[in-house]
Amino acid sequence: MKRFQRNVDGFYDVENQLPRYLRAVAEEGFERARTERREIDGRQAAMADADRKRAYFLDAIGGLPDERCELRAERTGRLRRDGYDVENVVFESLPDFHVTANVYVPREARDEGTDESSGEKEDENRPFPGVLFCCGHSDLGKGAAVYQQVCIDLVRNGFVVLAIDPLGQGERHQFYDPETGELPRRNTTEHTFLNQQCTFAGANVARYMVWDGIRALDYLERRSDVDSDRIGVTGNSGGGLQTAYLALVEDRIDAAVPCCFITSKRAYMDTGQGQDGEQIIHRAIDRGPRYDDFLSAFAPKPVLVGAARSDFLPIEGTRRSYERARSVYEQYDREDAIDIVVADDTHGFSPTLREATVNWFREHLRDEPVDFRTDSPEPIDPEELHCTAAGEVRAAFSDETTVTALNRAYIAANAPDAATRPEVSDADRYVKEMRERVRQRFDLDRRRPALHPRRYETERMDGITWEKVFFPTERDPTVVVTGIVARADDGLEASGDPLLLLYERGTDDVENRTPDIRDLVAEHGFVLAFDPRGVGAVRARNVNTPLMNGGDYDDYHGTKNKLAADATMLGTSLLAMQVFDVTRGCEYLRDRLGDGVDVAVEGHGSMALHALLTAVATPSIRTVSLVNPVPSFHEMATSPDTTIDHGLTAHGVVGTVDIPQLLPALHDREIRWTGAEPSRYR
Repeated sequence: MKRFQRNVDGFYDVENQLPRYLRAVAEEGFERARTERREIDGRQAAMADADRKRAYFLDAIGGLPDERCELRAERTGRLRRDGYDVENVVFESLPDFHVTANVYVPREARDEGTDESSGEKEDENRPFPGVLFCCGHSDLGKGAAVYQQVCIDLVRNGFVVLAIDPLGQGERHQFYDPETGELPRRNTTEHTFLNQQCTFAGANVARYMVWDGIRALDYLERRSDVDSDRIGVTGNSGGGLQTAYLALVEDRIDAAVPCCFITSKRAYMDTGQGQDGEQIIHRAIDRGPRYDDFLSAFAPKPVLVGAARSDFLPIEGTRRSYERARSVYEQYDREDAIDIVVADDTHGFSPTLREATVNWFREHLRDEPVDFRTDSPEPIDPEELHCTAAGEVRAAFSDETTVTALNRAYIAANAPDAATRPEVSDADRYVKEMRERVRQRFDLDRRRPALHPRRYETERMDGITWEKVFFPTERDPTVVVTGIVARADDGLEASGDPLLLLYERGTDDVENRTPDIRDLVAEHGFVLAFDPRGVGAVRARNVNTPLMNGGDYDDYHGTKNKLAADATMLGTSLLAMQVFDVTRGCEYLRDRLGDGVDVAVEGHGSMALHALLTAVATPSIRTVSLVNPVPSFHEMATSPDTTIDHGLTAHGVVGTVDIPQLLPALHDREIRWTGAEPSRYR
């Protein structure tokens, strides 16, 4: 049987249905946001809204570490420049988790001999306001020339500037192999990989980025040459993100300039772009915080929004978020404390933004005129800014920990039995509880329309009849799912239950697997090779944007990543939507073959998880076959060697609806394993 051709053989236009469905759900979130904003009618309401969005954010990223370890700050080098010095510094934000940083110090700071980690201060040595500089997505991190230039302009204007390497950048590559020097992942690829691991655990990689920033502020305010009552933070792109996140959670910040980050969720969805892991905050569209919330929650402190007219982050969204936040500043009578500057440029910390940033801090942290004009400061060779001899913390510190290890510890603390099959004293009660948990977690009880299946292109070969089918799955009838049926002709008896068959490529694999399907028909009599949304014949069109999305549907920053990101921000997942669809496939089998019929489900690779989840939620499934199943969510969340599949990205599944928890709920079913070791889950 030939697979479906484009748009379900011309019967139905499906290539945009999944993005369109996600957008429709998002519109409900946008409407809730509009209602929330209308209710902010005074300072108390504004403060309550800020507290609520701060709580949402912290909940989504898994909270923050409870205790501050010793910084153990060490200055490893010093460069003397024209009018300022640059110190190379290393400190620990968590035990054995080192942050590499450069401190730009005005020459007259006179901090020689000061114990920077002791917290002791001498009044005469702390005249300067401090600025935390957050680097965007450059593999060089703090060594990138464009970021050095911002720091140089700031230090020349009387600020002590602390520029830190984000994890995965500069000297903090999490997957650097100190023995071979190899670096299999880097920069945003690291961020996205690590974020999926954190998401499985119910957190976000931003948890560790924000904590790095908080500890950087700890270090900055302990310096005797810094006035801790005058602290600013700025950054561009990914650094603008860090700036916005810190402004939301950190009260010590007195002024902020997030650049080339603020837009709006609606405008972001319009672009079709994917984003990096730390940008994907669970339920951000559904409940917030949204882009304008980061600005509004900072009120009434001074914030300048830096933007670029021709950014890939839409300027239209930037202006909308700015205006929304400005209306909140009006509740404080502080409209003068929020402003926007738009460079006639593309994405980046352009001279226009650099100049505006310095002047904003001059005005609000030094009470000086806004008359600074930038030139082209000469950057330093990035290697001179290294804080470690090898330029990598994993080479410098034998006990250096990683985000994967931190996530493993996070899981151990919050779900210590996550990897262990639970002891069940009342099997029937456990089955009922797990069924309810899965159905609630994946919203499987929502309204579903009548199937009204359409069948066509029937073909008979060697005692098997093949046909194609599609039917609506969601309340939005424009979302359809597809399948290819293979059924035994009269006279061919089968011993097994009708089978729902799930390949990773869906019906696109049917032609190549015809012999296997024939064998399955001989056993089950009726086989439905099924495409849940986003798979096979109903896969979304590829958003082929080389800059942001890579060239392939399954790339780290490809189309599936973008769709999974949108789903996460809506409080759902591709996995949840697809499991819903698989339950609809089971309904189709029972509708066609009789309500009293039991069914079997077989899942290959990642689809084995769909099979397990659907079986727990669906009592009529009596046999579950798992062929080369992927590891458990727990294993994927805690191993540095796992392979990322955005189709599996789901928030907080470790220890709740993972394989160890699902198996006892199937104690009365037949479970078949092929190409896997079931003992690892028992």
